[in-house]
Amino acid sequence: MERQEAKSIGEILRQYLKVSQLEHLAWEEQIAQSWQSLLGDEVTRETERLHLQEGTLYVTLKSPSLKNDLMYSRQQIIREINRELQSEVVKAIVVR
Repeated sequence: MERQEAKSIGEILRQYLKVSQLEHLAWEEQIAQSWQSLLGDEVTRETERLHLQEGTLYVTLKSPSLKNDLMYSRQQIIREINRELQSEVVKAIVVR
């Protein structure tokens, strides 16, 4: 048997999540945490759902005025979330 290079536990866990198709659930949890830290408690309370699908973050909000505000700051939010995640996970945001 051929010896393989040593891998970190984090790398092994990332590979397992990807293979088991649980990776997007892990990203959603991290995005939810970033959402709260970046946008604050008020926006988090008005957020009904965050859902990540194929690089698009779907955000369902209660407040129509907040929807309008977030529409204009989507690109900045994408940059900040990806910076916190240290990965280009979110490519677009759809506000509902």
